[in-house]
This record gives sequence, structure tokens and C-alpha cells, in this order.
Amino acid sequence: MNQRRRSIGVHLRITCGPLEAESLLSALRDLQRSSRREPGNRMFDILQSSEHAGGFLVIEEFETEAALAAHRASNHFQRFKEATASLSLMIERFARV
Repeated sequence: MNQRRRSIGVHLRITCGPLEAESLLSALRDLQRSSRREPGNRMFDILQSSEHAGGFLVIEEFETEAALAAHRASNHFQRFKEATASLSLMIERFARV
């Protein structure tokens, strides 16, 4: 029997002002590059709204809760938080139902 392990998905909508979009995208790309190299990371995608420059979707997938916890504790995640601390961000999290 072929059973696929259920992965841990993280889906975020991040919104900022149009003048902050370039700074946010740069920080997200830095985070993406490092996150994709993490053990247990299956995916890290960034989508930008075609209608609002400051609208982004971030879609991440991890093999386990431990991999997600390690991601959140990583130096590059902490650098992302520091790099975006001065931006006016609205972060909305989505979960599977």
C-alpha cells in the first residue's frame, strides 16, 4: 500500500504598502533562498499580486512539524523578521480545513 505522508503546509498572505513592496520582496527572496536549502523543506514559493504591488502569497511545505520548528528558529528566519520589522505588514495565515 502506498501511503503518502501528510506534509505541513504554511500559507500566508502578506500585505504592505506599495512603497514597501520592493523591500518586502527582497527580504522574502533572501528567506526563500535559505529556506529551500533546509532539511525537511519541500517548497517555498512567493507569488505577488498582479493588482496590488504590496500583496504577496507565501506557500511553504515541510516534511514534519520538527522541520517547521527548525525553520522558525533558523538564523535566516530571524534575519527576515529583523529586516521587515520596520515595515507595516499585515500577515494573514491560512490552514487546511
